[in-house]
Amino acid sequence: MQTSRSAAPRTLALATAVLLAAAAAAPAGAEGTVASIRTEGEFLAYDAVAKTVTVKVEKPGSGQAAEALAVGQPATFHVEPEGSVLTRTSVSIRGETGSLETISSGRIVNVYWRPDAADPKLRIARKIDVILSDEELDLRYGTE
Repeated sequence: MQTSRSAAPRTLALATAVLLAAAAAAPAGAEGTVASIRTEGEFLAYDAVAKTVTVKVEKPGSGQAAEALAVGQPATFHVEPEGSVLTRTSVSIRGETGSLETISSGRIVNVYWRPDAADPKLRIARKIDVILSDEELDLRYGTE
């Protein structure tokens, strides 16, 4: 019985050491992860050289970072057109995978973004969804 009592503090010390080591090994960015902000707007342009898209803002979204966006004004988002699914900006057109080059100017899009950790004024787009127009919705689901 004495052995189990003396083993308890050692087990607790070992468990504490393991937890502290795991916390120290966690990625630095994990603690400051920011949720994506959804901004709705009219797609204006994609610049492949600069790796940016420009959207005329209709609904800026919520959160402190979105306060810098003004309704009716253009906003620029940095994109990563290529790479793994974890690093590139994904595009969805009519519910199917698309590419930045295939988004037509004038389409309404939702841009899911977050401020850059190094420079909060930069907006990094993680996902862009092209919203179906009323005509496309009627074609897909019919009218009543």
